[in-house]
Amino acid sequence: MILEQSPAATQSTHSSRRTFCTSLCAVLAAAALRGRAQTPPFPGKEPDPQPLKLTDITRAEMTPGRVVDYRKLGAFYLAADDRGIFALTAVCTHRGCLVLSEGPTGFGCPCHDSAYDFQGEVTEGPAKLPLRHLEVKAMEPTGLLQVDIATTVSPETRI
Repeated sequence: MILEQSPAATQSTHSSRRTFCTSLCAVLAAAALRGRAQTPPFPGKEPDPQPLKLTDITRAEMTPGRVVDYRKLGAFYLAADDRGIFALTAVCTHRGCLVLSEGPTGFGCPCHDSAYDFQGEVTEGPAKLPLRHLEVKAMEPTGLLQVDIATTVSPETRI
C-alpha cells in the first residue's frame, strides 16, 4: 500500500514548517536583543551640566603621595606625586562604577575587580583603558584647586 499526499496537503506541510522556522527565528532574535538591552552602554550617564568643581584644598596642602577623595563632589580624586598635582576620574573604564582609593598604591573597582596604579594605568582587568586625567587649576587669590571633570588632559600634566 502506497500513501500519497494530495498537492494541497504537501503545500500545507511546507507552510507549517516555514511558519515554525520563521517563528523560531523571531523568538531567538528577540531573546538576543533583550539580553543586550539589559547591559546599558558605558557611560550611560548624561554629562554634568556644571563640570567645574571647586575643591576645599589648596596647592600647598597637596604633598606627594596624598590622595583626596572628591567622589561626592564630581567623581574624581586629587592626587600629588613628586612632579606635582593631578586629578583622576573616579569612574572605572570597564562599566562605570566608582573606583576606591588605595592611597598612593592605586585604585580598585569594587564591581568587577579592575585595578589601577597611582597614575591611573590598568594593572588588573577586566578594564582595558586607564582612568582619565582631568584638568586642574589653582584659583587666585584663594589658591583653592578647581577640577574640570569634562576636560581630559595628558597623564603627564601636573600643576
